[in-house]
Amino acid sequence: MALPIARRMMIEAQGLGGVSVAAATLRPLDAIIEEAALDRQAVLNAAHLPGNLLDPDHEGQISLGDYFRLSEQIALAIGDETIHVSARPLMLGTSDFIRDRLRSAKTARDMLDILAASYNVIHGGRYNKVTQAREELCFVMDDSEFPYAIPKDDPFILFSLEALLVYVHVLLRSSSTADAPLPVRSLRTRRKKGGVPSPLADWGVPIVHGARHFELHYDAAIADWPVDPAACPVLSSRTIYGGIARTLDQLGHADAAGGDIVERTAQALRDGLGNQQSVARHLGMSVASLRRRLEERGTRFREIRAATLASEAKLRIDNGQPVAEIAEDLGFSDGRSFARAFRDWTGQSPRQYRGDRRLS
Repeated sequence: MALPIARRMMIEAQGLGGVSVAAATLRPLDAIIEEAALDRQAVLNAAHLPGNLLDPDHEGQISLGDYFRLSEQIALAIGDETIHVSARPLMLGTSDFIRDRLRSAKTARDMLDILAASYNVIHGGRYNKVTQAREELCFVMDDSEFPYAIPKDDPFILFSLEALLVYVHVLLRSSSTADAPLPVRSLRTRRKKGGVPSPLADWGVPIVHGARHFELHYDAAIADWPVDPAACPVLSSRTIYGGIARTLDQLGHADAAGGDIVERTAQALRDGLGNQQSVARHLGMSVASLRRRLEERGTRFREIRAATLASEAKLRIDNGQPVAEIAEDLGFSDGRSFARAFRDWTGQSPRQYRGDRRLS
C-alpha cells in the first residue's frame, strides 16, 4: 500500500527541512526591491519576515522556505518570476504552463525531460537537459550562456541556481507515487572549492563544488518510477516560489506532531489553503486530528481562519493590492464573498477600511 504523499515526503524531509540561508546572501534582493520602487517593509511584511532582514548589519538566518516566500512576494509585485535576475523577464503564470506540459508524464524520466524542455522554451535557450548513464539519472542546468542581469558568479546567483535544484527535486518527489524516497546520489554546483560552502550542505546530500554546471544526480533506477503530476502540491500556487515554500514548510516538520500547530495552521491559510480539509492534508494529518490538536490549544480552526485572514487582508489592503486579487489569493470565490467576510471580521467594507487608513 502506498503511503500518502505528505507522509512519504516527511520521511525524506529531515535534511531539506533544516536548510537555512544567511541574510547576507539575500542582500541583492534589496537592490531589486529598490530598483523596482517597491516598499521594502511592505514586501517583507507580506512574506512575514523581519523588517530588518535585508539591513546591511543584519546577521540572522531564515529558512529555505522563507527565501522562496520572499521571492514570491517580489515576483508578484514586479510581475517577473525571475525577480529581475534574468535580463529577460518571465511573466507570471509559469506554473500553469509547466503543470499543463507535465500532465502526460508517467515516469520520473518523463517528468524530468518535460521539465527541462519546458524551461528551455520559457527562457529561449538550451539551458537544461537530462542525461542517463548505467548508474545515474541526471538533471543538468548549464547557465554558461544564460542572460543574467547581474554577474553570473555573484554569490546570490550561485545560491539561486542551487535553490532551483531543490525546486526540481521537490517537484519530482511530490509527484512520485512510489513508496520510497528518491535516492539522490549527489548535487553539483559551480560554487568554487574552498570558498563559502553551499547552504545546501545541511541537506545531507554529497555536494561537488567547482563543477561546470548545476546538476542533480539520482540513482538511475528511478527513471521508470511512476509519477502523478496532477497530485503535485508544488504546482498549486500562482508562482513556483509559493508552491515550494509551502512544501518546504511541511518538510521542516519531520514529525507531524511537531511545531506550533496554531502557527502552522495560520501559515497554511496565509499561503492560500482556504479550508480545513486542505490545511489538514498539507499538515499530514486528518481533519479530526487537526481539530483535536487545535482544541488542545484552546482554539478552533474557524477562529484561526478568521483572525489570520483578517490580518492578511488588512496587510494587503494597506499595501495597495486590489480587492479582487486579495480575494483570489486568500481563497475566496469572488470579491463579494471576500467583502462580506471582511465586514464580519472588521465591521467595515474593504473600501471603507482603505479610506480610513488613507485618512489616518
